[in-house]
Parts: sequence; structure tokens; C-alpha cells
Amino acid sequence: MTKPTGNRQRGRALLARRGQDGLLHPTDLIVAFIVIAICAFFYYSTTTFERVSNMLAQNIPPEFFPRWILIIIVILALVLPFEHVFHRRRGENIDSERSERVKQMPYLSAGLLFASIAAMPYVGTLLSTVGVCFALPLLWGERRWRLIIPFALIFPLVVAFVFDRILLVQYEPGMFGIAL
Repeated sequence: MTKPTGNRQRGRALLARRGQDGLLHPTDLIVAFIVIAICAFFYYSTTTFERVSNMLAQNIPPEFFPRWILIIIVILALVLPFEHVFHRRRGENIDSERSERVKQMPYLSAGLLFASIAAMPYVGTLLSTVGVCFALPLLWGERRWRLIIPFALIFPLVVAFVFDRILLVQYEPGMFGIAL
């Protein structure tokens, strides 16, 4: 990607300066608005979930977890336009690193997570989660196996235990039938 030149560069510098001086950062305000709009769409889509029969109900309705996650994302998005104020108090410029191009790692991480979601009906939720807990640290450069192996085995089992035994939400067993 080429660096902006001429009027575009001056315009970005002006926006960055304006964002650092004011209470609301203009770029972050736009990003927050987009995130909140997407969350509103997904929240609305949770109202279209079918009712689960009492025989199959697992103590909480299917829209419970998606709605809580969306609410948390909206709360974080509401803070986003004000983040530059906290950086400014520490003497940092939030826009200094934004001129650099996004590296490949976020795209690889997202691809790994999408692949694990696609594999979940086949290998099951527990094995898919264990696979992600092994692969993600390796993808991010962690090479200490004495940390990766306990994390990849213990964390998914604890999460599965909480969901299965405490919240009474059953994992998808997949074709291997592995679930708690």
C-alpha cells in the first residue's frame, strides 16, 4: 500500500490533530457507530430464534449468550471514541501507529477461528476448541510446549465443564461423540 500524498496526507493529519484535541476521536467514532450498527442487527436477529420446547430446553434460552456478548461489545464500542483521551494523558499519540498497514496475523487468526467453527459439526465443540487452543498460540509465535499443552487441554475442559455441568448447555459431540 502506498503512503498518502498531497491533499490526502494533509487531510489525514488534520483529522488526527483534531481527534487528539477534541473529546471524541472522529475515526473511532465512525468505527464505534459501525460496530454498534452491526451489533444492533445481530441483536435483532436473536429475536427471530425459534422457541425451544420444554423437553429440549437447557435452563437458558438460545438468545441469552449472543445477546450478552453483543451488549459487552456495544459497551466497549461506546468507550472507543474516548480512548485517545487516556492515551493523551500518558503522553501517547493514538494515531501514530495507525498509519502502518495491518499485518497478516489478524487475518490468519480469523481464518483459523472460522475453520474451527466450520469443523465443529464434524469433530465436535470440545475437539474444535482444543485444536484452536493448540493452534492459536503456535500461530502467534509461542513455542514453549510446557505452556501450550496444559493451556490447550485444561482451558477447554474447564470451559466445557462450566457449560455442561453448571449452565447445563450441551456441547455438540460431532462424529466422534466426544463431549462431557
